[in-house]
Amino acid sequence: MAPSKDSKRGSKTPESNISNSNPSNVNGGGGNASRDSRHTGLFLPLFGLRLSPRHKRRVETERDRTLSDPDRHSHLRRGRVTPPAPTVDVELKPLDDRQLNMKFALRPGSAVAKLEQLIRRRYQDKGHPIATTAYLAFYVDGRVLNPEDVLPPTSSKIWYRMSRSSAEIDQWKFSQYKDASNQPIPPELATQLVQAIDTGGATVGELRRKIAAFMSISDPDRVLLVARGGTRPGQLQGDSWVVSEIKRHWLCCWISYHIVRTNAYAVINGLGRRYVYHPESHYYYDGMSIRRWQHHLDTRLFRNVRSRGKTGFNAHWSEITLTLNDTRVSKTTRVCWGKTYEVELHGQAAKIFSTEEAWLLPDEACSVCLDSKNLSLMAYKVTSGCNHKPTICNACLNQWVASELETKMWDRIKCPECPKPLQFADVQRNASKSVFKRYDELATRAALGNIPNFRWCKSSKCNSGQIDDVRCVRFKCKACKNSHCIKHDVPWHSGETCEEYDKRNTQKKKDERASEAEITKSSKQCPSCNKAVHKFSGCNHITCICSHEWCYICLAPFQRNEHGFLYCRHKPECTERDPFVDLIDPQNANADPRTFFEAANHGLFPPQFLRNRLRVVRGRAARHHLGAGANEPGLEQMGHNPNRLHPDMFLPPWMQEADRGMFAGVAGIADHVANGNGNGRDPMHDLRVLAQDMRAARRERA
Repeated sequence: MAPSKDSKRGSKTPESNISNSNPSNVNGGGGNASRDSRHTGLFLPLFGLRLSPRHKRRVETERDRTLSDPDRHSHLRRGRVTPPAPTVDVELKPLDDRQLNMKFALRPGSAVAKLEQLIRRRYQDKGHPIATTAYLAFYVDGRVLNPEDVLPPTSSKIWYRMSRSSAEIDQWKFSQYKDASNQPIPPELATQLVQAIDTGGATVGELRRKIAAFMSISDPDRVLLVARGGTRPGQLQGDSWVVSEIKRHWLCCWISYHIVRTNAYAVINGLGRRYVYHPESHYYYDGMSIRRWQHHLDTRLFRNVRSRGKTGFNAHWSEITLTLNDTRVSKTTRVCWGKTYEVELHGQAAKIFSTEEAWLLPDEACSVCLDSKNLSLMAYKVTSGCNHKPTICNACLNQWVASELETKMWDRIKCPECPKPLQFADVQRNASKSVFKRYDELATRAALGNIPNFRWCKSSKCNSGQIDDVRCVRFKCKACKNSHCIKHDVPWHSGETCEEYDKRNTQKKKDERASEAEITKSSKQCPSCNKAVHKFSGCNHITCICSHEWCYICLAPFQRNEHGFLYCRHKPECTERDPFVDLIDPQNANADPRTFFEAANHGLFPPQFLRNRLRVVRGRAARHHLGAGANEPGLEQMGHNPNRLHPDMFLPPWMQEADRGMFAGVAGIADHVANGNGNGRDPMHDLRVLAQDMRAARRERA
């Protein structure tokens, strides 16, 4: 019998010979093999032909499919084609940037152990076989997959990591960023970093400071930290980011560092956090425009801090406002490296970014509710004029603004931690929508009230107002059509003139004058606005509606010193006395140190007040001991540091021996704070403990 055309075609093509020699071929003759080879796509390069990289990857993928499913093409028969079995595409992404990206097509319901076999086979084909003792770990959505777990039924992305053993799979690794061989850093530094991360909950800023101290670098911002691998590789900009959370959510166990040139960075302050941006070398030498930098911050920082999934940050990069030295910078200017910029996000962008960044931030204690809350829930700026770091949470600050708005004038709301007033933008940022709506209405009414000849309608059902004609005493509202008399401030007296209305209400005027006289007798005028104030209960500290604070008995004003402490220097005939006025009043040059140390002993003053007050004490002591004799402590005993406090210098002759220990202890703790040696301790706690010890000692002596 003559051979068929298919068999002849098969005998002439090299592919049919290859297929016939394959013992795993179950399809029969050469013609079928040729057709099967065309179906499977297993064409091999012959006669020196070279496949393109894209075609080569396609062939390798098809081969892996065939090896993972030997019966994939057994359904092919002459004259009929059965649809192939469904498969699931699995994309394998390495958590180490030195390893391979791979894609496989597996049957639904395959186990995770199948992936390990395919990975080992792929590396074997690449000429990089994996040791049999090597350990592979697989992750989906931050969760570790066990070998017996079933793969997701739909196409998915799976992360994998290889290590020499299971014990090293999640160990920290540190290296220098510019080292191509990725040699480990000195063991002493690595031990310090691992201990700080695992036991101390170190942040990125703390790692920078430790590396800078180990390498004797005075500027920690020169330390560039880079996450090598993980689900989010790249720079670690946030100083407040907790490194252990980066490992848990971004699956990053490898951090590299590099020491950049002096001032080869830019610091960004915003939302109460601090970020350090290190540019590429060509941007540092050639310069970078603010427009391009805004785009970099948008893509590399604000849209790149989520734990997983897609970001909800919807602000355009052009809406990121940058200011330098309180001046908004133009988009066409160049970035000044080594400077500190303030960043502001508009609208809901700030809340979205804070929400997505929350998992990276540590917890802090609110000074009002004393609850431990995430840093993203803490107020980052109360007023634009505050120079302190807020210690109050957003919820407590919201309640504070609402309470102040109920009890004070709308423009007299102040920061709960300092006397700085809240401006319109501050209330809008820190208050709830309902509270801000009320504040906005009051501010609008006040602004309209300052317009000449503007009057509000007197009807209780109307909230409208308008600019009225001053030549007419009758005001007619254009909104509700009601009228009232401008001269008498009453509804319009229809049918009579103002003179006739005065005659008819003569007795009413007498009663009003008598009431005013009685009010004058039983009240006192505010020294600032001259309005009558009647005190029927409470203390004698009066806060007028004009925000002036004064004593109800002697009319002496209450004032605040540079630290915000309130004091009043009452008149001699007044029955009220302020026991700390000699200490708090900055104009007083004869303050009694006994009052100061007794107040400090009870923890009434913050460290900043102690620090500034000690400067005054040092100056007085230095002037006092300029002519000290040989047996008296003088300036020569202060050593090379004239700012350091020596308690023995300030022991006055009136101080009894029983109080010398208290003086030395309080002065020593205050000096420890004044010289910046607090080491994170609470100095007021030390003062209170010392006060308890001194009181116990006095009781024993008594």
